[in-house]
Amino acid sequence: MRENGMSRPAVVTYLIEHLKKCLVLIDGLNRGSGFFIAPNTIATCAHVAGPAGAAVTVVFGERELPGVVRWASAPDRENRVTPYPDVAIVEVDLPVGTHYSVLLDDHRPASNTELVAAGHSRAVTGSFAPLTTFYTHRGEHAEFIRLTDDVVAPGMSGGPVLNTVTGGVCGITKAASQRGQPAAGGFAVPVRALREVMPAEPYRGLRREHDGFHSANRTWTNLADQLVDDDPAVVPGWAERELRRILGMLPPTGHDEHHDDYLAIARDRAVTVRHRLHDHGDVVAELAGLAPPDDRFPHVLAYALHRSRSAGDTIADRLTQWALMAARTPEDRELVRSRSDSTAPATAPVLTSVLVHVQPSGANRQRFRCEIWRHDGVSVTPLDIEGPDRSVDELRTHLRDTLPGLIRVRAGEKAPMIELVLPIDLLDEEVERWSRSGRRPGSLIGQRNPVVVRELERFELDPGEPEDEEILAGWQARWDALAGRSLGATVLKVDCDERRDETALYSELELHTVLGAMVLPDTPQRRPALRTVLEVGLWSGIPIMVWRRAGCAGENDAGHDDCAGAELAAAVTAVLADAGRDDVPERIMRLRNQAGARRSECGDDIVLYWDDPRRRLGRSPMTTPREGAGG
Repeated sequence: MRENGMSRPAVVTYLIEHLKKCLVLIDGLNRGSGFFIAPNTIATCAHVAGPAGAAVTVVFGERELPGVVRWASAPDRENRVTPYPDVAIVEVDLPVGTHYSVLLDDHRPASNTELVAAGHSRAVTGSFAPLTTFYTHRGEHAEFIRLTDDVVAPGMSGGPVLNTVTGGVCGITKAASQRGQPAAGGFAVPVRALREVMPAEPYRGLRREHDGFHSANRTWTNLADQLVDDDPAVVPGWAERELRRILGMLPPTGHDEHHDDYLAIARDRAVTVRHRLHDHGDVVAELAGLAPPDDRFPHVLAYALHRSRSAGDTIADRLTQWALMAARTPEDRELVRSRSDSTAPATAPVLTSVLVHVQPSGANRQRFRCEIWRHDGVSVTPLDIEGPDRSVDELRTHLRDTLPGLIRVRAGEKAPMIELVLPIDLLDEEVERWSRSGRRPGSLIGQRNPVVVRELERFELDPGEPEDEEILAGWQARWDALAGRSLGATVLKVDCDERRDETALYSELELHTVLGAMVLPDTPQRRPALRTVLEVGLWSGIPIMVWRRAGCAGENDAGHDDCAGAELAAAVTAVLADAGRDDVPERIMRLRNQAGARRSECGDDIVLYWDDPRRRLGRSPMTTPREGAGG
């Protein structure tokens, strides 16, 4: 059990409730069970649904839905027990958001794993009703997963089988025991058998829809992530899902190329691959089930690095960052570094930072998750990624206590920048004015460490989503346009009496695509018009913005020639006139110190938004298992 998390039995209980929400009754060739694996897509057994093209009736809750068998394995011609794999895919038509989908688990369960099967039975009431039963995995028989210790009731065929160790559905219930097998129990088809009956492109589409559902609806994954496997040779489920997402950005390839990659990584640990490898995620699932190599470096990490060598710079960097985050021991992280290409891309930033990533905890906007990473300009390593969800006050206390110890430097080192990735309403936090602690009175964090803020939602844009990809492209284009040039001509000074609406502001930024920085006269948290400027700037790709926490209030009847907003605009324009984009954090830190030394009236309340699109965690988001997933 994780500290402050739910117990394993409680997590499994919640997962069973979600399992039942995905369950359907199918009236086809026979009457049996099925379950949603993606929007409008149901998995079941071929002996329940019938052949491809057949019409079936699907009972979901109180509704009867027409369905069609899209793909199915062949029945036995002699009318015996349907042979392996005995899998079918049924499609129905329901409005978006009408139903849950199970979390698929492509791994074979380990011996003696507790499994839970859900299905329909009429053994008690005489009419079909949902039933869940606990079993133990006692090995395999002719590729099927053996279920022992309880009876598989008639009508359960086609239902899901939950692995209580991983939290995912690993199988499809097939049948009760047959002649020559133990009296209690039955068989299940591993869900990886879906690759056996579906062509490559529809299968990849199914995986995208399945993964997209769980990316948008994280209740199931949050629960599964509390079932922690402490073996450092096992890549956690949260990390494997993120790797699948990154690998999904690569061009699709065929089974032969995937199989060559599998053999290159598995080497002497390789076993026969029973099902076709349609995508990179299939290779991950096959490698994850192998015995670890002699050096205990997980096969899945090795595969990520292997794929990074032939990927483009952006995906290669994400794969390397993923491997550093997913590695569970210092030794594995060192191996990731040594096996990665030692030469960074020519455009890679060189700034080292302590990156603080704060996000709301699920739907509860009053509590926050906090992770702290070290970013060396190319890759990231975890510094403090455990701990409970916190209120804003608890979060401040935690960071006040933690940051000073993480930003200390040794002789010859440069003080790291502090990057605060925050929800938009928290961007005004005065972290630079916190004490560094220690024996030097009056020493503040912002005196030696450049402090920048970044907005959480933009930080977590997903290049796999078309709209996010467009925003990312605009952001990257404006950042790249600042390379090798002084910022003086790229700064837009926002007037104290700013009143424009979103459309006018978007038009302004579209007319001036060379703009890369904006100076706001006051905090966006206090002025709705400036909040609009901030939001339009974010989604137009402006990477640098500066404002004061207590600037000009924008009164209509006041002069603004020498107000706080005008003072800020003059000071920032002067300090950035000959600065490059990577010089900005240091220049603003100098401005803050000048204000602290009373050499300037402007600077002690400056907020710097500085947002390099390459300095991200390569995930959306990728966090370790947490409490508070809820049921």
